[in-house]
Amino acid sequence: MSSRYRVEYHLKSHRKDGFVDWIKGLLATPFVLHAVSHDVDDLTTTQRVRSQYAEIFKDIQNLVANKIDFDSRNGQLEENDDTEVRYDLMGKSRLNQLVPTIGSFFTELPLEKAFLWEDSQRGISERRMVAPSFNDVRRILNTAQIFYFVDKRRKYHHNQLKLVTFDGDVTLYEDGGSLNSSSPVIFYIVRLLAANIRVGIVTAAGYDEPVQYEHRLKGLIVAVHDASDLTMEQKHNLTVMGGESNYLFRYHENDEGEFGFQTVEQGEWLLPHMTEWKLSDMDQTLDFAEKTLKSLRDRLHLPGETVIVRKKRAVGIVPGEKFDVATQSQVQVKLEREQLEEVVLTLQTTLETFPPARRIKFSCFDGGSDVWCDIGGKDLGLRVLQNYYSPHDPIKPCETLHVGDQFAPVGSANDFKARLAGCTLWIASPAETVTNLRRLLAD
Repeated sequence: MSSRYRVEYHLKSHRKDGFVDWIKGLLATPFVLHAVSHDVDDLTTTQRVRSQYAEIFKDIQNLVANKIDFDSRNGQLEENDDTEVRYDLMGKSRLNQLVPTIGSFFTELPLEKAFLWEDSQRGISERRMVAPSFNDVRRILNTAQIFYFVDKRRKYHHNQLKLVTFDGDVTLYEDGGSLNSSSPVIFYIVRLLAANIRVGIVTAAGYDEPVQYEHRLKGLIVAVHDASDLTMEQKHNLTVMGGESNYLFRYHENDEGEFGFQTVEQGEWLLPHMTEWKLSDMDQTLDFAEKTLKSLRDRLHLPGETVIVRKKRAVGIVPGEKFDVATQSQVQVKLEREQLEEVVLTLQTTLETFPPARRIKFSCFDGGSDVWCDIGGKDLGLRVLQNYYSPHDPIKPCETLHVGDQFAPVGSANDFKARLAGCTLWIASPAETVTNLRRLLAD
């Protein structure tokens, strides 16, 4: 019988990814059928399991390709008045029917090849007691996306990939940390720039001045400044999009030896529909969110040290600090996982019915120790960069890759919206980011 925690966890639909869970379910059948004792011919069993797993991923690969074709043809019908043709293509792709929550795919995914590679590294088909897990599937999806871009580069001798964006915390550095000169990810970001790939850090950290970003990314900007193999144009291809999609900064340096991030005025990068948002609607949305957070702080009996922080384009609830008698020092107050989830989900659903919030876009997310409501979202952040770097021919989603750690809960993970604007890698640590970049840039 499952534990109570496991039962409750699986009932939390907002914490699950439908596509990953569906794949896990498909893999469960061959695993169960071949979860035999080790006194039989284990090599034969492994070969059979590997073959069945590979066949499943091949079928999923074909379903993804079919969905891309289906979505493309249906998209073309928006400009087609032929009712009969439109009727023929109405409905859903096979993958949409099987996984109703599935989003868009911007590239095909060589999933069979990715599985075989991951299996050779991790021995997935060798296991008899532990079925293919969420992390197994997540890594296979990442590997397939990397293989796609690498294969395209080798075939056409140039990068289809034009823009790579990163989340900050847990992606480039540890939660609450910074990018210092010893970080191994810096080497690969510089290599991306050297390959004429634009690089953007799209973070929820919302500062309207560049100095705070310069402090957190000091190791990176020093490395870019010192990189003798980078042209000035390549260096300028490093940007920071702060507050999800509210503040844009671009790397710059001058002849006096000064370097860092320079503010890009909103008039140079705002998307057309973002210019239509009224300041009053944004302010009222944040006012209402702040009022909701105060109510939740009282209702959930959160610690007295918990603080509500209001910024120009965001409002959040953070744990604060208290004096610990045992250590004789200030320590951060910890909010329980259930409290954070209750706050972010209540905030999200409450704002969805608030008229001013419906006239703009906003994002509510659980940062792991705090909860924030931002104006905009990471999908807009990516689209801003796609247009800013190439205003006359915007970078396409199939030419964009976003690396982040918060994709799972629809209502509380701010990287989730990035799936609307580009391809993604779902990582779990800065070390995993480095591993994936190394493979992405491999000769």
